[in-house]
Amino acid sequence: MTDGPQSTEGEEHFKPTGTIFILAMFIAALILLWASVYVILLSRGVTV
Repeated sequence: MTDGPQSTEGEEHFKPTGTIFILAMFIAALILLWASVYVILLSRGVTV
């Protein structure tokens, strides 16, 4: 007898769609926040 989960040919692998969705929302929020800061700096005429 073997210990651990048994894998079969027809078994579906776990797809973390919720985690991917939350990660995508987090990245989109970061992009939007940085874009808003960039627009604010451009409107004030700040150059590097």
